[in-house]
Amino acid sequence: MNNPESRLSEYIDELNAEQEPEKHRGAADTPELEKLLTTVRAVRSLREPELPDPGYPQRLAKAAAQSLHQPAAPKPGFGSRVYEMVAGRFRRRWVLPPVAALVAGLLLFAVLTSWNGLFNRDVVYAMEKAVSKLSNYHGVLEMRSKNAAGEEWLIRRVELWSDGEKYAVRQDDGTLTVNNGERKWQVRAQSKEVALLPLAPDPARNGFDLRDEAKLANQYPHTVVGPDIIAGRETLKLEISPPGGLAYYLWVDTETNLPIQLQTAMQNSLQTTYTFVNFAPNTLIDPIIFTYQTPEGYKVVEKDPGQLVATVEEAAAISGLTPLLPKEAPARIFAFKDRIVFDYGDATIVEAAARGPFNPAPNAALGTAAGGPLEVWWERLRWRQEGLEIQAEGARRAELARQIAADFALPDSGKKLVKAQVQVPVDMEIAGANQQQVDRGSSPWHLDPLQVALTFVNLKVSPEGIVGEPKIPMSYYKLAANNGAEAVVEVSGGPVKKVYLQRLVRQDETGIWSVVGYDQ
Repeated sequence: MNNPESRLSEYIDELNAEQEPEKHRGAADTPELEKLLTTVRAVRSLREPELPDPGYPQRLAKAAAQSLHQPAAPKPGFGSRVYEMVAGRFRRRWVLPPVAALVAGLLLFAVLTSWNGLFNRDVVYAMEKAVSKLSNYHGVLEMRSKNAAGEEWLIRRVELWSDGEKYAVRQDDGTLTVNNGERKWQVRAQSKEVALLPLAPDPARNGFDLRDEAKLANQYPHTVVGPDIIAGRETLKLEISPPGGLAYYLWVDTETNLPIQLQTAMQNSLQTTYTFVNFAPNTLIDPIIFTYQTPEGYKVVEKDPGQLVATVEEAAAISGLTPLLPKEAPARIFAFKDRIVFDYGDATIVEAAARGPFNPAPNAALGTAAGGPLEVWWERLRWRQEGLEIQAEGARRAELARQIAADFALPDSGKKLVKAQVQVPVDMEIAGANQQQVDRGSSPWHLDPLQVALTFVNLKVSPEGIVGEPKIPMSYYKLAANNGAEAVVEVSGGPVKKVYLQRLVRQDETGIWSVVGYDQ
């Protein structure tokens, strides 16, 4: 084609139509045009990259243009057509002058491609999009372990079917566990039993959840190690680096953009690798796999499976509870003995009879609900109200919890809690080593601010070390505040009145606590 502008225009149109222009039109006619087509292909491959703010491209383009030599004034009536990408597609517009526009565009692309982590984000962004569009899948998952000596062995091999909230897992011995959204059961081939199991809330299906891994890859720093072949599939290997922790690896299938292999860090001299040796996403799954039936010759074993009920009154009659229902009606209600589950699709509310003292998890952040403490632990909220212990999980957990507890308030992680009389310097190298110990499964007491405070105070009393029972026992310590980033522990006896702690290495539930100050 003799007209470069027309060639470029049609080339972009074919890219936007998900076609392959080179197959239909051949190579570029000139080296200059080939460079421009290469730039267009590279820009088209970007998947809505994250930039510092919406005005960043304009500022960068302006700075790039100002850095160029001033071109000669254009002749009246002349212009050049350049291209911008809008919602993932190119749009043509007229600007002046042509040389400055082309050079500024190439410079902008060069800066963007060198932007730290841009292509890493692109891989993870594509994975998140693919996971969000994953309606179902069928595959075979292998779990293998390897020790520090390099010896490797197969732990388990399972066949998985997943369709929305429905799933089925078949073990090597033939045991089949099925959850069809209305009931859950397990077919045990060896004992010829069908066990009816509690339906909700449901525990994790296996150690390799595609949605969770995509979320963590986006949350933690990550880099693309390079291409690899896993189970006959072309993949990109990602190194995921939790702050202060040990790196682990995730392999993303380049065809589907879905994760197909996970390798944990070496912890306690063991490393686990989860691999989908067979994997078919968004495929046809025979609905019979999710249909409850008792095979001939099998007996039914019931273990408090719960019942799907139509009304709150039915749930109250079965459970013996008077539930507190959010203002929004649930999609489904499950009733158990002494327990009711309200299912909202993207969230679950579980209400049970309150028994014994309410003890928040040692490492949980603390808010308030119904005039008492609110435990905030990962994606779970827990509190007590009117004789019930209430637990909320899922995407809309806070929204629904507010509909039950009027004074519901999450902890403010930005609130300054540390106001210590005496500052305590922290050696970050030692703190990092302690974090890695915890990640390996050792010294879990570093995750409990009460235990960290107890150790600190007793070393003040006995600098030579703690031998036997601590002189200031645990009963003297009370967690006064914890917003997830900072915590305050009150001590009712001994030389220290308050201990102030911070998560300095990693600010989530896996992060260790360090003492940063105290009051005498």
